[in-house]
Amino acid sequence: MLSNKPTRFSISCALVVPLALSGLIAFGAASSNLQQQDIAPSVREQAGASRVSEPLDYRSSQIIVTDPEGIAYNADVNALVRYPLDGDGPFPVVLYLHGRHVTCSYLGNEFLSTGECDLELPRVLGQPVNVIKSVDSYKGYDYMARNLAAHGYVVVSINANDVNDKDLAGDAGVQARSELILHHLDILREINETGFYSKLDQPYLFASLRGKIDMTKVGLMGHSRGGQGVTHVLSVNQARGPTIEVGELRPAGSTFNQPHNIRAVFALAPTNFDFINAPNTTFAVLLPYCDGDVSNLQGAFMYDESRNLEETTPSRKFQLVAMGANHNFYNTTWSGDDYSNQDPWCSSNAENSGRDDPIDQRRHGEFLMSSFFRHFLGNETIFSSYWSGMASLPADACPVQSTNSGQRCDDRVHLSIQTPKQQRLEIDNTSTSLSLTMNQLGGANSTSDADRFEFCSTRNDSGSVNSTGCPSVRTWATSGQLYLESDNSESQFKTILNDLDVTAYDSLTFRVGIPVKTSENNPLTSAPEMHAILTDTFGQSAAIEISSYSNALYLPPGDPLNTEGAKTLLNMVRLPLASFQGVNFEHLASLELVHIGPTQLQLTDFQFQALAGELKLANTDTENPTDLEPSENNMAETASFLDGQSGGGGSTTLPGLAVLALMLSAFKRKRTVNCVRCND
Repeated sequence: MLSNKPTRFSISCALVVPLALSGLIAFGAASSNLQQQDIAPSVREQAGASRVSEPLDYRSSQIIVTDPEGIAYNADVNALVRYPLDGDGPFPVVLYLHGRHVTCSYLGNEFLSTGECDLELPRVLGQPVNVIKSVDSYKGYDYMARNLAAHGYVVVSINANDVNDKDLAGDAGVQARSELILHHLDILREINETGFYSKLDQPYLFASLRGKIDMTKVGLMGHSRGGQGVTHVLSVNQARGPTIEVGELRPAGSTFNQPHNIRAVFALAPTNFDFINAPNTTFAVLLPYCDGDVSNLQGAFMYDESRNLEETTPSRKFQLVAMGANHNFYNTTWSGDDYSNQDPWCSSNAENSGRDDPIDQRRHGEFLMSSFFRHFLGNETIFSSYWSGMASLPADACPVQSTNSGQRCDDRVHLSIQTPKQQRLEIDNTSTSLSLTMNQLGGANSTSDADRFEFCSTRNDSGSVNSTGCPSVRTWATSGQLYLESDNSESQFKTILNDLDVTAYDSLTFRVGIPVKTSENNPLTSAPEMHAILTDTFGQSAAIEISSYSNALYLPPGDPLNTEGAKTLLNMVRLPLASFQGVNFEHLASLELVHIGPTQLQLTDFQFQALAGELKLANTDTENPTDLEPSENNMAETASFLDGQSGGGGSTTLPGLAVLALMLSAFKRKRTVNCVRCND
């Protein structure tokens, strides 16, 4: 609200709230604003849940899958299904696809096979020798499937072991996995229409699902190479070729293999060999910080390459960083720890390890994946607060230790959101070096008291990723970035907004990461204190402390010298516009980021977003002030406020002096803003 007094500068209380640590292991301050936000509902709530079928395993005739390089081979059609026993539906479909794991096991040794498993070896002296067993990766997500089915979804987890056995050549099985996904969806569509599928080993196994499957709402989750498969299938689905079943050819364009309505895709620790993106679907990618398999976190490239797509179906994109997760533990069949390097954070046996154990990892994994599909497929709006960045993880998605101690765990999973272009207003996506001087609105970008201000990119001219292309020794991203470094007591980044109306949006967001540096390259020893200031064209400013609203600003944990250790990831800071009290949101002049103490930041994606909708304020918050001039009384009141909130030190502390200096500088700002290079 605008003050009735003729004050030109107002400041949010969040700016001077003392910092406090919370969570299992805190990376940043967990202030009262984070602690007071809503908590998302649990996906495990059983009120109103349906009875669920037993896991039903089906087999159908093999199909021939292909590769862009001309490779073709037979692949089994085998899946595990769970579905609700109560209700008439129609039930949305969620399909899971595992990744490239071993396919056979013998005497405790696991391996890929060129043939079938489940073979009994010859007997010796009348005693049976151990059999070769199939490693059933597709059964490893049943802990999620069972509960998701209870809430009204048909869940199908497909077996891709035949692709795993043969994907060393060509495109590493990406096309083959996509064709396998679509064929299973074809079978479900046929069952929904007729109640049976003639090629199944039990053709009428799912007769009770006739007319109960909602094929207009299909969601896919893929793990590892399966994550690349469920993303790549988006393009294959729109240009389908023929389906070759053993004994039958279904030509391209037939009624059997029409495209499917894939509305949501979740890529779990995916590979991304070809920098693919996810157009025209709601897309989420989860990056396990301690991934020992896809250790360069290729899924980050999917998010970056998807965030600015031109789409016929505008859709949100999400990036999740799970700070204690490895690659394997989301699948109960993959029991081994894939992280084998010695690292103070990611090694599970390290004294101060930040790792999740398998149970803790599956706790957050189930919430993230199931709530994603329940919200974006099933329109269960109870989960919208989390997927709008407005709510904390529920207790049963946190590590058991955090839950038992009553702590929240938002510093364990970092959420970034990119809304469709219709729901955001970009200030600067930092895609080129022009961002050093000008934003996308035509306003000037500038710094003060910075020792370095540079543009950087991890993309080579050839299109490949160079993880050292930015100042961090290891940055997993493909977006262009601005790098700001300062050893001064205070530094600023400022971008001019040119009388901008942002009332259609509820949040100011940007992405940030702290670079990983070796000891000889002057690394930071703590995350910088950081404030955001919005100023309107009437000279009114409001400032908030970023750590009061976000855990995204943290020192990357782990060993900088370990190639799988410390790494820079770009996580979203979300600042509610309503917290910038006292500025006119119809006439914004500038955004400033102020850093107290030594600072090293990689920055991108400055924008206003409608994460939950439009900005909701009382009418007086957008009215023009009647008197824009500062008064001695207002200065005294604000200084007194700082004295009362700074733990006894008042404005004599360094942050207090810095804030007071910012206030004084605000009084000197001009009331008009000149556009820089607007016509270039």
